[in-house]
Amino acid sequence: MTMMINIQDHYLGQLKTFIKSLPVNAVEIKDSLDTELSNRINNYQNNKAQSVSFDNGLDAIRSKLISKI
Repeated sequence: MTMMINIQDHYLGQLKTFIKSLPVNAVEIKDSLDTELSNRINNYQNNKAQSVSFDNGLDAIRSKLISKI
């Protein structure tokens, strides 16, 4: 099962203690935002991600909206 929970900083120590009390490999914790950012940065640096300048993107949106008028 996968879930995402938000823990207040005040309780982080207690959460870590609880997780350590569980059997080995019972819980896998991933820093999902860190992983996502790293993947996006790597894709951008390796030219795997297509990027569009703000002006070009805005022009495309404007053209679509004008065509609907």
